[in-house]
Amino acid sequence: MNSEFQGTLRRLKPEKHRTPLKPRPESELDFIESTGSWTTKLLYDTTVYIDILQNRFPRRGDVMLRAAEAWHSPVTEAELAATCGLLDPAHAQTRGIMEQVVAAIERRPSHRTLATDSEIWREAGILSGTLARMQGYKSDQRRRVLNDALLFATARKHGCSVLTRNVLDFDFLQQLDPSGKVLFTDKRLYVSPPASRPRPLRSLRSIPTQGTNVISLDVREQMYDLTSISRRPFIFHSFSN
Repeated sequence: MNSEFQGTLRRLKPEKHRTPLKPRPESELDFIESTGSWTTKLLYDTTVYIDILQNRFPRRGDVMLRAAEAWHSPVTEAELAATCGLLDPAHAQTRGIMEQVVAAIERRPSHRTLATDSEIWREAGILSGTLARMQGYKSDQRRRVLNDALLFATARKHGCSVLTRNVLDFDFLQQLDPSGKVLFTDKRLYVSPPASRPRPLRSLRSIPTQGTNVISLDVREQMYDLTSISRRPFIFHSFSN
């Protein structure tokens, strides 16, 4: 192993983490509505784009979106772009939805896009591997949490806070590496820690039902149907400020 890799292992110490993680109580997490510190740089998770496209983003967080710098990642671009392939080409609403998704991607300024370099990939690999081992994730869940870890490591390196409503995965990542910052968007989606071991959830999935167009971001069983995008207003300022 080269010295950079050894340095990352020394910092993250994956060998020290041996028991499954449990969700932290709400009081230990930062939510938009209750955070005591003002965040100046936000790296958007895919859940944020979906919520903005559907006009579901909490109104109380709109002031922070306007005031903070919005930063973006190729990881979220890939997840958004995947919807263009997942949607049923024969469905009447597909074209309109794709136009909104494409507009969201193209609206993101290139100078506010943070590349994922080898250091970020290395940290994300260690974090996601550690989490997969501790939580018993299967292969599809490992791929999902790798994307989350890439966002988390990118934000940490560039001094951003990840903005997300995905409480479960980013809570766990922050427990593994407390130096990373996360700001959660909606306290209403917080679920008190269960007594039993939590069941890992999928992040982006397609439900291939004949004649329907459903692509969902499933975070703590909250389902968001992208067919509603074309009927809702688009908040462009949140992507380009």
